[in-house]
Amino acid sequence: MLWGHENIKGLKDITIKDYWQWTYSDLIISENRSSFGLFLIAQALELTKIPRINWGEVDLRYKRKKVSVKINSRIQGWKQSKSKRIVFEIPKKKGWHAKKPDSLTFRNREADFFIFGLHTEKQVKKANLLDLSQWEFYVVSTTILDLNYPSKNKIGIRQLKSISNPIMHNQIKEAVDAIVNEI
Repeated sequence: MLWGHENIKGLKDITIKDYWQWTYSDLIISENRSSFGLFLIAQALELTKIPRINWGEVDLRYKRKKVSVKINSRIQGWKQSKSKRIVFEIPKKKGWHAKKPDSLTFRNREADFFIFGLHTEKQVKKANLLDLSQWEFYVVSTTILDLNYPSKNKIGIRQLKSISNPIMHNQIKEAVDAIVNEI
């Protein structure tokens, strides 16, 4: 894990922190916002002591359970006439048939549960992604998603609110632990 003070060999007085600031400082950009939201959730679950694994089948693993994290925002970095419609991706992916390893024969949601993060501020000038009071989170077991939306690839915020209540960042671990105990 890098700490920020490491020099980039061949560049005088340039550190990895300079790269991080240049690349990731605009959190309104969707890819940066998604990474930041994932970090917030990993932090709430006390999973930030080791580096993030970018290539896993799910976003996080918590107490031997697979977690899918979906992040969205009401604003974008570019000028908008109105806040955008909130939609989260929840597709089922093709899986292997146990007796036919060369065939993809069924679809399922890989994670045991989902954590949805929504940055709620609607005005770019007031947006501060570092302010946790501007975020709300939803924790939903995959069983509940499959029961209510078995064939959907996306879920809107109204649909999400019909199966889960918004919680604050400091409530994530408790909500996740409750679901993990049910699974």
